[in-house]
Amino acid sequence: MGHRYVQFGCGMCAPETWLNFDAGPAFWLQSRLPFLTPLLVKKGFPPYPKNIQYGDVIKGLPIPPQSADVVYCSHVLEHMTLDEFRVAIRNIFSYLRPGGTFRLVLPDLEQLIGLYTGDPTPAACSRFMQESWLGEMNSPRGLRSIPTAVFGRARHLWMWDYKGMEAELADAGFTSIRRAQMGDSPDPHFKDVESDYRWKDCLGVDCKRPA
Repeated sequence: MGHRYVQFGCGMCAPETWLNFDAGPAFWLQSRLPFLTPLLVKKGFPPYPKNIQYGDVIKGLPIPPQSADVVYCSHVLEHMTLDEFRVAIRNIFSYLRPGGTFRLVLPDLEQLIGLYTGDPTPAACSRFMQESWLGEMNSPRGLRSIPTAVFGRARHLWMWDYKGMEAELADAGFTSIRRAQMGDSPDPHFKDVESDYRWKDCLGVDCKRPA
């Protein structure tokens, strides 16, 4: 690959045309202790593609400064605290070459709130908590609580609308910030990582490191 295309929090989406990083506990266990993979698969965690590297964008990815043409993430940033998010986007800014692109997609808080306020039924509150992944329906106890403790970060920790995300990205130094739609980038590499399932009814944002 002549240019460096970087994806973090990749999960199962790891095209060969990208450098793919994941920091999930399940991936860490499979990569460091592969003999546990059959047990994890039995518990519902699929085996990860072989071309994924372990990398935590908050602690820092093994990417030289100003070396990436593109950084992409899908449904990752909402699993970070606000402080962690701010560290992550500043790290991302440092990886991009001048003129490089950061593109992201995540749940759209404004859209979820619109559905809630437009729902007159008594179930509106519970539906909002479930669809926003902000609520917990129960507290697992005993052995059932172990997966939750080990494989945390499933819940959403900080939600975003466009105007809030735009302000944070601008504060980190990004420019040319715009609301993005799936497939609207002229760069064909995004076809390898974007899917309707991840973008439907969600907030996409595209921005640049100044040239």
